[in-house]
Amino acid sequence: DVTAKYNDISRKANELIQEKTKLNQKVSLAAQLDATNIWIDPRNKRNKTVKRVKDVVKLCIGFTVTKNITATTGERILYVRIMKPDNSVLAKNESDTFAYESTMLQYSIKKYIEYTGEEQQVIVYWDVEEFLYAGTYQTDIFAEGTRIGSQRFTLE
Repeated sequence: DVTAKYNDISRKANELIQEKTKLNQKVSLAAQLDATNIWIDPRNKRNKTVKRVKDVVKLCIGFTVTKNITATTGERILYVRIMKPDNSVLAKNESDTFAYESTMLQYSIKKYIEYTGEEQQVIVYWDVEEFLYAGTYQTDIFAEGTRIGSQRFTLE
């Protein structure tokens, strides 16, 4: 009789542990940041928007980090990764990397923000120092090891 009660309590404890694990996963998923309204503005030396790749001297990238009452507030590091049409990453140094899904990815821009839990606008810049060519580019935004937003843009 004591053994049966012990086994029953052990089974219930294991069920509670599994339930707690599932709830923790849901909370951490809900606490993730999200980037929306992502835009990329290629600019020339006069800071005017251009479409022709030969005129681009700077990429202006903007997005909104959405309101999230579940996410903890404080300093966050955002990584912006700009990939050329051949899937190579625009980066200043080989060592500019961050952890993502058990691997290290190269990033283009690292941005520190003070996250308050409220919606906030973020703008970052990439000064073009390398050869760019016509085609579709991919911009991904990461925070805390999670991809929080993505946008493509085309240069002619």
